Amino acid sequence: NMMMKMKIALVTCVLLVSSLAVMASENTFSPEYCCFSFYESCLRKSSVVEVIHTDKLCTKQGVLFKMTNGKKICADPSVQWVKNIIEAKKKDRSTGDDELDVFTRPGAI
Repeated sequence: NMMMKMKIALVTCVLLVSSLAVMASENTFSPEYCCFSFYESCLRKSSVVEVIHTDKLCTKQGVLFKMTNGKKICADPSVQWVKNIIEAKKKDRSTGDDELDVFTRPGAI
């Protein structure tokens, strides 16, 4: 009888731990923005409204440009034309041009 109670307690514990593991895996953190491929052509600086750096948890580090038409375009932050746009937008923001919103997502580069 005591052996049966121990088996039931063990099975109950295993089921409880298993259900907690499943719930924890469903609530894992995932980055808000990631790039899986990069746009290769140069973009016009004037068409870029927002500059969003991808999260460090992404497999590829990238920059997401939000365009005036609402599209979001991923670009490689190591490419010179991308660096130029980022720097220009930072400069525009520091001079008080409020129509531009340049920011980095939490946890980004």
